[in-house]
Amino acid sequence: VSDGVAVYDNEGRFVFVNAVAGRLLGHDPSELLGKPMWDVYPEIIGSAFEKLYLQAQRTQVPVEFEGYYGPLAGYFEIRLFPAPDGMTVYFRNVDDRQRAEAQRAELIRSLSSALDRARKLFDVTAALGQALTVPDVTNAVARSARDDLGADVAAIILVGEEGRLCMVGPTTQSKQVNRVLERISGRAATATSDVLRTAHARFDASRAEYLADYPHVGALLEMAGLGRVAHLPMIISGRPIGVILLGWASEQIFDTDERAFLTTLAGHCAHAIERARLYDRQLSVTEALQQAILPRHLPTVAGVDLTARYLPAGRDVDVGGDWYDALALPDDSLMLIVGDVGGHGLRAATVMAELKHAARAYAMLGQSPAAITGQLSASLTASGSEVYATAVVVCLNVTNQMLTWSCAGHPPPLVLDGASPAFLEEVHGPILGAVDNLVYRQDTMALPPGARLLLYSDGLVERRDTSISDRLDFLSAVAAGANTMGLDAACDRLLDEVAGPSGREDDLCLLAADLLDIR
Repeated sequence: VSDGVAVYDNEGRFVFVNAVAGRLLGHDPSELLGKPMWDVYPEIIGSAFEKLYLQAQRTQVPVEFEGYYGPLAGYFEIRLFPAPDGMTVYFRNVDDRQRAEAQRAELIRSLSSALDRARKLFDVTAALGQALTVPDVTNAVARSARDDLGADVAAIILVGEEGRLCMVGPTTQSKQVNRVLERISGRAATATSDVLRTAHARFDASRAEYLADYPHVGALLEMAGLGRVAHLPMIISGRPIGVILLGWASEQIFDTDERAFLTTLAGHCAHAIERARLYDRQLSVTEALQQAILPRHLPTVAGVDLTARYLPAGRDVDVGGDWYDALALPDDSLMLIVGDVGGHGLRAATVMAELKHAARAYAMLGQSPAAITGQLSASLTASGSEVYATAVVVCLNVTNQMLTWSCAGHPPPLVLDGASPAFLEEVHGPILGAVDNLVYRQDTMALPPGARLLLYSDGLVERRDTSISDRLDFLSAVAAGANTMGLDAACDRLLDEVAGPSGREDDLCLLAADLLDIR
């Protein structure tokens, strides 16, 4: 048979040994016959083999097991078959199988680890994809370091103006540790500065390993309670823009896979930081442009009280294209305009500026509301920008209290006469820029003394989870309830109750006018 076979009597003496057993045991079979196994292999005494051998002899039940056998320096599969007059033992070397199983277990462990790291990388990448600002990025990194990596400290050190280092974002430790890390990272001769200079990550598996190169920060590192530290450069176009500092209280070796994972993570963070910085710069330009477009002061016109409000969208939404304007005309009438350019960001703000200045020019030339909406639509179509807008243009003749308006796909103005609200629901043409050479219409009505007029953009009333009809009814009810209030107080109430303090998906404008009874 292919197995080694040995037969023992009740005293444990060799009775039979086949050639395979002799080879595995390292003896000629004839040398073993008649000798007690305990004398030939004294290492057996007290071993698992002896215990199982005696068990099989006592119970007369076969036993099968596998294990490492020191005297023969290998793994063996052993089967014991007891009989009244002795024991027959079959055994074979299974080192190859053990190695294969160990390799398979290592492969499974490696694949499992790779999948776990891939999941962690996916999670942090998804979080970074939602981060718009640098603080958003640092928060995402801190959460990932704590939840996925088990880090006790996570911080981002960025290269600022004139090469100065600045630690941004929270750590997962106390304010004291935060201050300690700032002191460490701010020193010239530290791992942070060296990693920025070399653009190579540094992994210190123990505090002693770190202090071997930077002994002067030993007290600070001990105060931070760190044993294992990783410094990961964030590189954009070959240029380090900062370092991610990760710290653990315990000491542990950084294996090859972990180093590769952390380096990849730093690359994703670098791009997120750069994108956030670009977003901040663009947002600053867009906000400055929008603030420059919105009128700083409303005109003073006898017989009319004016006020306006502008609210940006939620923090996760770009600056939009909502705008308003009020212009006192040479004929003592008042032109009021509220518009909304589709989209967000710099492009929307640029189109908004073009429309606002064009509308002012047309109004100063004495054109009617219908003519102004038509000219704005034609200008937008001719620009080829594929950007659309809505607008409502109102001309209020204060002398005869006549109101003329043209609505281009915009939410309807609201007129309140006493406590009775009414929407001017006539639509005089589609959104601006939708149709070439379209002639818009307009309507005219007389306003009673003391009437109130509200112009607004859709950010005031539109919500995804509510129909626009219900929202307009709500606006009408709140406006009617606030009609006895002063214009400023009424506008504040509309923003509080209709717009709400948070959750807006768009910016909004509100332009309100009270026609005063000066008789």
